[in-house]
Amino acid sequence: MKARITIDVGNEFSDMPFGRDDKDGDANGYRFRKEFLLKALEEYEHVVIDLSNVLGCPSSFSDEAFAGLIIYEGFPKEEVQRRISFITEYESIKTNIAKYISEAKPRAQK
Repeated sequence: MKARITIDVGNEFSDMPFGRDDKDGDANGYRFRKEFLLKALEEYEHVVIDLSNVLGCPSSFSDEAFAGLIIYEGFPKEEVQRRISFITEYESIKTNIAKYISEAKPRAQK
């Protein structure tokens, strides 16, 4: 497994990430999680999410993309907290994402 990758959300995905899924548009949290985050976590021990080039990081996107790893993908909360870090000039974005991750509960298996 490679050591580290940085995903520049604004340049590689969208400068306006928004929403949970396709009904909210192309730049949604589900798509980011499936097409970017999961692939990076398969190959790299640590994933840096660079939010410097985005115009915002709404809760719907953040919750779906990052807490979704725990809720839908089966990642342990501690692993997500250890393996993903964020670059942003706004401490509130980091605080909010950390809150979504810490409050996430795995979806009950059927």
